[in-house]
Formats: sequence, C-alpha cells, structure tokens
Amino acid sequence: MYTVLLSGGSGKRLWPLSGPMRSKQYLKILTDEETGLPCSMAQRVWKQIRRAELDGCCVICTDETQAELLSGQLGKVRIALEPEGRDTFAAVALSCAYLKSRLHAKNDDIVCVMPVDPYTEQSFFDTVRRLPAALSESGAEIALMGVKPTGPSVKYGYILPKGKAGDFLPIDSFHEKPDEKEAKRLLGQGALWNCGVFCLRVGSVLEKLSELRLPKEYDALCARYGKLPAVSFDYAVLEKSSSLVVVPFDGMWKDLGTWGAVSEIMDRTSWGNCMMDPECIGSNILNETNIPVVAMGIRDLMVVASSDGILVTDKNRSQHLKEFVTRLEPRPVFEERSWGTASVLDFSRDSRDYTMIRKVRVRAGGAFGPVCRQNQDKLWTVLSGSGRAAIGDRERALKTGDCVQVPRGTTHSVSAAEELVILEVQRGSGMPNEDRRGKGETPK
Repeated sequence: MYTVLLSGGSGKRLWPLSGPMRSKQYLKILTDEETGLPCSMAQRVWKQIRRAELDGCCVICTDETQAELLSGQLGKVRIALEPEGRDTFAAVALSCAYLKSRLHAKNDDIVCVMPVDPYTEQSFFDTVRRLPAALSESGAEIALMGVKPTGPSVKYGYILPKGKAGDFLPIDSFHEKPDEKEAKRLLGQGALWNCGVFCLRVGSVLEKLSELRLPKEYDALCARYGKLPAVSFDYAVLEKSSSLVVVPFDGMWKDLGTWGAVSEIMDRTSWGNCMMDPECIGSNILNETNIPVVAMGIRDLMVVASSDGILVTDKNRSQHLKEFVTRLEPRPVFEERSWGTASVLDFSRDSRDYTMIRKVRVRAGGAFGPVCRQNQDKLWTVLSGSGRAAIGDRERALKTGDCVQVPRGTTHSVSAAEELVILEVQRGSGMPNEDRRGKGETPK
C-alpha cells in the first residue's frame, strides 16, 4: 500500500501563530511524549507513521511555500510539489501521478490518503492498515475511515453507514457539519465522524485525469496543474460514487483546527513570556514574542501573541476565526525555515520604495542561498554568532559587529558555524517577496 499525506492550508485557522509561510501543522505547540520537547502536528504524525511502518512508500503533497519547512522538520521525505494550491482533488491527482512516475505504481495498486495533522493515538494507524483489505473484500471503489463520535459535534462532517456492526459498512450518505440538533439525530442513527482518510486504487484517480484530458505523468501534470478544477476530493469523487464503504475507528481522534481544540490537549496553561493570576479560569496563553503578556481574572479565553498579531477569543468562538483573518492585510512577519527564522521588526513605504527591517536567525550548521534579489538592496549587521557569507564572487567571514552590504542583483548566501543573529535592513521597490529566487527562499 502507498500512503499519501496531504499538507496544505492557508494558515488562517490558528492565526496569529499560523500563516501563509507556516501552516498549523508545523506549529510546535505539542509536546513529544518520548523527549518532552516541543513538536509539531506533522512531526507527531510522522513518528506514528513510521511506527506503523507506513513510511516506506509514503509521499507528502505540499506546495512550494511549505516544502522547505516540511523537510526541515521531518528530514528526507518524498514530496509531490504542488505548483499552486488547488484544493484536495488536485492534490490527490498530482500525488497519484507522482506515484506512477516516480515510484512506478500500477493501476491496481492501493493508495491511502490522509491529512498530515490528525491528533490521534497509534491504534488509528493500525486501522489505516486495514483499509486495503476492506477495499478488496467489499469490491467497493473507495474505502473510508470513520471515527466513532464522543458527542454531537458541529465541527465535523458525518458519514452515515447502512448497518451498525461489521469490519466495514456500506455508506448511505454524507452530512457536512450539521447543527447540534441534526448532529444528535445522526448520532442516534450510528453516524461516524469523517476524518478525511480514504483508500482507493491508483488507476481510478488517473482515470479521472484522462476524463479531464490531462496527463498522467507527474512532470507533465505539474506543467498543466492550473487546468485541474479547484474543488475538494469529496465533491469531485466521493459524493458522485455509489460504491463506498467505511471502516469504523473507536478511539481518540481530534482535528486541531481551532484554538479551542488546541487548548484541550495543552499540557500547560501558558507558553512563553506571560503571567496569569490565580483567578484565571479555563484560559490559556501562548506568546511567541519578547513582550510580556499579563492576564488577570479571565475565564475561558485563548490569548495568542506573535509578530503577526494578537488574538483574544472565547474558546467557544474560535471556530469563526478564519472569516475574520481573511479581512486582514496578508503580510506575514514571521517565517520559519529549515535554516532558521526571520521576524519583521518594522516596515514602511514611501511613494516609490519600501524599507523593511528583519531579525534573521540562522541555526548552527544552517545555510541559505545562493539567492539573487533584483529589486532589493540589503544591509546586514551581525548581532551575534559566526559564519561565512558569499557576496557575488567574494567570500568572507562573519562575526559579531560586522556590517555587510548586498547590492541588488548580487547573488548571496550565508552559512552559520554557530547560531548567527543578523539585523537585516532591506530597501527595494515593488513588494518585498515578489522577486525571490533561490535555495532557502520561496518563489512567489
């Protein structure tokens, strides 16, 4: 069996920690059960995938914005790189084309597709391993996995099976995020939560590409990726199929898609530079900034602060965050990369040009570049650490107190012997990110 992990998202559901440059699955807001160190949802799932021995034929589908961060957190993994985000049908189709072209998958081979960020227990992945048998024994086109609900949640979609007992059950209907009354009715009929996990044969997806008159080869499909419909796999395939079965999973599973859900699994009430008085009840604070956050007498609130913004929300209202964040100006000021991080300290613009000041941290042993910025001059001041920089055809050492100029149009790169902290002043025209090209920087 092949496994495909879908790693997309706009980064709006866990704003202000998540954003366009760092989706929620890469936020290190969980605790590794073995090491006690902070870890991300993607890191936790990847460890579970490896324990279940599903990593050998695994591909992760993501876009260019997230690929470097993904590799930095998970190490060497196979990546089906989306040229642009076009929802889950396109991602699944591209992944199957990758399996055919890169791993020589056959049409009859089975692929299991799942999100990269469920919060669940190890037995969940044991159930995933049972999906191919359910597909083969039932003769169905697609086998899905459904979670037995713990209550009438309005946050999830529901799968209503025909019957209530068996290793797998035929599916009667799907129901998208019902209200509480409808959720209670569905629970009474034995409905399961749709956790976004399903398996099918590689050829059935490639056949959809043929129907759309699009290539089945990975590179050729990448070149015509914009021709794929920007719709969900559920809409394009599942809702139109009459041959579906579901395999029930009875265990712990959560979609950490809201701050309210995240607070339920936090092993402490606060992270970062913050203080809470004893009168604070049922509240949590996460602070990524150096500015202290003090809370007194608050109840059932989530307070989250980062360089991108500050969120104060009732936990029961956090599911509505995305619609508010959509109205904000999309200017991410914190980026996490495989080589380190960059935080925007100040940004201003006059009639022609902009000035941006960033604090750049390059971890020990990390490196970015070579990069060439056609519309931007840079001035670096090394605040701490040591390493080397290549500016054009000249190479030089970097140490605390050094100032380095990088003229626009000059290829440049940096490597750190020990952690480098650099104050970077950019002066340029256009938008800050529109001409990025190079290793360690994200093409726009």
